Amino acid sequence: MTRPALATALAGLLCLAALGPAHPAAAAVEPELPPSGQTFEHYPAMKDVYEDHFSFGIFGAGEVDGLVYNYASYTPGNEMKPESTQRDKGVFTFDPAEAAFARYTTRNPDLAMYGHTLAWHSQTPTWMWDAPPARFDQPGTFDSDVALENLNAHIEAVLGHFGERLVAIDVVNEAVGTANPADWRGSLAKGEGWYQALGADWVELAFLKAAEVVDANGWDVKLVYNDFGLDSPAKARVVYEMVKDINARHADLRPGGKPLIEVIGMQGHYNLATDVTAVEENIRLFATLGNVEVNVTEMDIALPPGELTPENENNQGMKYAELFSVYRDYAAGPANTTSNPHVVTAVKLAGVRDVATGWKGGEFAMPYDYDGHAKLALLGILYPEQFLATHEYIDTSGGEERPPVPGVHVFDTSAGDSWSGANIVLGDDAEAWPWSTTDDGEVAFRPEPGATYRVTVNYTAKGTTAIRVRWVRDNTNGGYTSADGAAVNAHPYAAGEVATHIPAYFNSGMVNMGSYDLVTQITLDGDQPADGLIGNIGIRGGGGGNAFSVNTIKVEKVSDAGDEVLVTWPAAVVPPASAPAAPTAVSAVAGHGSATVSWTPPADDGGSPVTVSTVTAAPGGATCTTDGPSCRVTGLTNGRAYTFTVVATNAAGDSEPSAASVPVTPSVLPGTPREVSLTVSAAAECVAGRPRVTVHVRNDERVPVLVAAATPWWSVSGRLLMPGASFERTWTAPGASVAAGNLRVTGATVVSWQPALTSYQAGHAGASCG
Repeated sequence: MTRPALATALAGLLCLAALGPAHPAAAAVEPELPPSGQTFEHYPAMKDVYEDHFSFGIFGAGEVDGLVYNYASYTPGNEMKPESTQRDKGVFTFDPAEAAFARYTTRNPDLAMYGHTLAWHSQTPTWMWDAPPARFDQPGTFDSDVALENLNAHIEAVLGHFGERLVAIDVVNEAVGTANPADWRGSLAKGEGWYQALGADWVELAFLKAAEVVDANGWDVKLVYNDFGLDSPAKARVVYEMVKDINARHADLRPGGKPLIEVIGMQGHYNLATDVTAVEENIRLFATLGNVEVNVTEMDIALPPGELTPENENNQGMKYAELFSVYRDYAAGPANTTSNPHVVTAVKLAGVRDVATGWKGGEFAMPYDYDGHAKLALLGILYPEQFLATHEYIDTSGGEERPPVPGVHVFDTSAGDSWSGANIVLGDDAEAWPWSTTDDGEVAFRPEPGATYRVTVNYTAKGTTAIRVRWVRDNTNGGYTSADGAAVNAHPYAAGEVATHIPAYFNSGMVNMGSYDLVTQITLDGDQPADGLIGNIGIRGGGGGNAFSVNTIKVEKVSDAGDEVLVTWPAAVVPPASAPAAPTAVSAVAGHGSATVSWTPPADDGGSPVTVSTVTAAPGGATCTTDGPSCRVTGLTNGRAYTFTVVATNAAGDSEPSAASVPVTPSVLPGTPREVSLTVSAAAECVAGRPRVTVHVRNDERVPVLVAAATPWWSVSGRLLMPGASFERTWTAPGASVAAGNLRVTGATVVSWQPALTSYQAGHAGASCG
């Protein structure tokens, strides 16, 4: 079955399922939807469907025919940003933006044009805020006068060039950092260059200059504040308070009572986890400002990458339908007959078709697939009420969770998370490591100042073929540390290179669906000030892409003494240990009253090393233990047959006994060394002022014995003693000062030509002379 046919069949099944057993299908009257899977010309144009609700537009580039057919407005994605229009100070280049507009307006002269963006922390040359390189190649000092001069000159030139051709322009983009609804000024991102140069006033200063240009020329160009994440109640409240405060303080500035900030742009970068109720509540909040419009900008709904499943396609259609139902209910146009505030004046999608690479590459975020065939998402946009009446969400939860690793947080849209990435938490004490915090008290490791660390991340590109390694504040998505944003693209690396800087931007040498080890090796400096760069390490997609999966993470401490692994994710799953298998191939060699037993260790150690093996003799139960594969059992009776079994032991317990060895019989063999029985005595006396010692040895054996005797001052002497024979020898010390000591006598059987000697202590025989 083809994908369009499968999707249509799925929709039909869901329709029947929604009826339930108490509602016969024949009695139900359901609205009909056209099938998905056709090209754009088989459906009404989105701009026409919503003509009386709001302007329906596109943000960024897209397939030309589908764009011209479906969209009433165009906003360039990159061509009007500061680095594109004024890379070098005083040198303005508008050709790329003009070409972007012309690409579509030549096909549709009525296409409305919007501008994006005049002031932003990213894709902006650092000279604009007059920040010469300083420590870690980050902005050092700032000159507010020069920065304001640069800001004003840029706004005047760019806005002045495009002028009244624009319906609206994003004056400031993404100024809010960590949201604190009680303090909008304190919520502005501190790491942005404009903030560092001009403080919290920079947003207001940008709008004041833009209003000056527009009003001086009498243009009706709406001034927009644009930001992402405004489905978050906290961030939406910060933007609300900021716009309310700035507009209130400049209420009488502009002609006709225009507010300084006329439009709030709600970037619609959504996914299946987006809370539609929160989006609606935040639109209602912005509507209470009274004279401020709402634009939905850069809208897309990302899906888990890898494969477009029927279930995810259905759920995406549901999410688009729910959101467009909200947009219709708050539309500013005459088609909105609800009692809700009429505040939404524009909705802009972030593309035409799904794309394999680039922004939202591999995330199937748009209403048309790679080949330009309509997905269920298009039906959800065009017919939200009918779609919601005939479809319902399909539960796609499931899958096995990986065991947690302390201080490591990994997110994956493939697993249902709203974004992909990872955080490695370095500490929980912001005084010791500025910006390094966590909300659960768990850290991956605590760095030592001056130590070198290597971070290796293996990832698979599923559309996103660029990865950034960044400093982040905590274990959430965002909160980048001071100056990280300004330098996030300043240190590019290929996939096979070792980055020596954070932030690091791995942006070459990778292809879609490839897997790569990205290595960063840095020496950390614990003396960073609170507004410095040291923080937790974040792994993020380049350009905001989420279509990738983090496979493994390893952190090593690097030193001349050897590398030490500190962190591994995922954690190695070690099954509980069990007792080992029994040893095999047990054999024995008999000796004199003993046997030496050998065996093969267990092939299966049960998941825990064998620490000891125990040999048991039968009969009698004599044992020996060892940590090796053999040991000698003693205390056996010569002439008696014995077998031997072996038990292996690990941390979990004992193995079953091995199979018994072949029987062996200990015995006294010719030439076997053994202890000999000797009678030894000694006496000492003082003769002529010198000690003299006499030793007497009797052989009590039935075999000849070679006897050797020695004193501390004399060389060894020896004599062969026959059975029952005696040996006596006297030694005189060389001088009176030499005291007699212990006399040692040794003996061995003569039959052994390599005898093992046995010692006998003769007792102390000493004499005091002089």
